[in-house]
Amino acid sequence: MQAAPIVRFSEFLGIGYFGDSMQHVISPIFDLRPNAELAWGKVTESQSQEIPGFHVVFVEHPAKYEFVAYPLKLKHDQINYALYRSFSSLDSLRKFKKGYGGATYIKFGWHDLTKPQKFDVLVKYASVDSVEFRKPEGIDSDTIVDQIRKNQ
Repeated sequence: MQAAPIVRFSEFLGIGYFGDSMQHVISPIFDLRPNAELAWGKVTESQSQEIPGFHVVFVEHPAKYEFVAYPLKLKHDQINYALYRSFSSLDSLRKFKKGYGGATYIKFGWHDLTKPQKFDVLVKYASVDSVEFRKPEGIDSDTIVDQIRKNQ
């Protein structure tokens, strides 16, 4: 069977984390609200479902981490959109990992300096089936996470 076509969303600028003991939100942050809305439209269109589902993997390096999120259901006859970004600071990941537990969601956001957390998010969300924290050597070659990381 032919591999499903994957396109990485790597144009978001940062990532925000928020939530409590019951639920957590991972929020890719775009520069402007229209860019977040456009990207979200591509995700929902490609998944053809009201609430898209993703799997999330954090790849932890000694001085950086990679965020990878991909659709639970890949369609082989169309483009599938995945989220990817590499970050040079581990501080936010450590905070998220320390408090992680419970239901997790993805909400696209944008910079909003009028907010205390300096970003705002769209109302719509994607559910996350599970979150993995892996080391680079734990990513097998030719897996979907490896392909997204290499942008193939």
